[in-house]
Amino acid sequence: FSLQLLFPMSCAMLQASTPSRQARPATHNYARFISTRARARGFVRTSATASVGNSTPQQQVPASDPLNDLLACPVCFQPVQRGVGKNKAWTCTPCALSYPDKGTFAEMVLESNASVDGGAEQGRGTYAEQRILGTTTFERPQVSFAYERGWRQSFSWAGFPGADREYAMASEFLETTPSGPFLDLSCGSGLFTRRFASSGKWSPVVAADFSEAMLSETAERMRAESTSGVKLVRADARRLPFRSACFAAIHAGAAIHCWPQPELCVAEVARTLKPGGMFVGSTFLTPLSRLGQFLGDDSAVAPIEQLAGDQLWGGRGEYKFWTERELRDVCARAGLKDFRCTRDQQYIMFCAVKGDPTV
Repeated sequence: FSLQLLFPMSCAMLQASTPSRQARPATHNYARFISTRARARGFVRTSATASVGNSTPQQQVPASDPLNDLLACPVCFQPVQRGVGKNKAWTCTPCALSYPDKGTFAEMVLESNASVDGGAEQGRGTYAEQRILGTTTFERPQVSFAYERGWRQSFSWAGFPGADREYAMASEFLETTPSGPFLDLSCGSGLFTRRFASSGKWSPVVAADFSEAMLSETAERMRAESTSGVKLVRADARRLPFRSACFAAIHAGAAIHCWPQPELCVAEVARTLKPGGMFVGSTFLTPLSRLGQFLGDDSAVAPIEQLAGDQLWGGRGEYKFWTERELRDVCARAGLKDFRCTRDQQYIMFCAVKGDPTV
């Protein structure tokens, strides 16, 4: 499935809002245009080198920063320590690695740590992981800008009921979950982050995404709505930079279909949940799930799913369309139990709980 088939309205809006070929500036000028727009909106981020002592001055963050009790090295999962003075990098002593603070968010992905080959220059080096379109699409500033301006609303074709109703459904699942630290994973533009932060139940609320553009959009919208109590972290869902058993609940709205290696990502969700903590997510079901729901039995369409699923809407494409059975399986493999879900057409919201050995 191409991006245009998955999000037809979104792509049409994006094309309509994009300058024509004649009017669009040259590539280097367009990048400068995006950067200038970012400065105007007040979310330009200062950069920091990974080597301790070489960081540029950063925004002062109080010692009581709640991330001190949550962040961990994505290599060894040991706690990281915040630098003092001018150096605000997060440092892992066992690995001798540092992760820069960008002012707006903590940069906690593998590609952002130590300088390449021991050199002074901070950089990614020559190696780069191959990324699927489900990841790279949302790294574009144009997409982060459009996300709450029509892109996300277009999910209604699949049965997504809209942000307010989806938040209410997630809150119903989470009603009996004790309060505590909360992670909005693959937070996007902060569509649900802001709602969970405003509820007053969760503290702190951490918004994590791989896309810098989405984190910047989240920060801008939080400022516009005066949302407080949220910390932003750039993170890879396959290697979450958080300590084990540190979150009371984790939410991932319209996310798992974009994740590379989703089974590994769900295992990371389970690792970072406290015993008894809940994972709540939503995603797209396969087109045949509509028929299964109509018949009241997904097993009736299972043979067709197995025969054609991988070729038509399975795990080989840009996005993963799921069956309810698959979601149950990946949760169970990670030790998440008591799976429940609500479905409508190709929309599903589901939850599962990390087992508590003391109960």
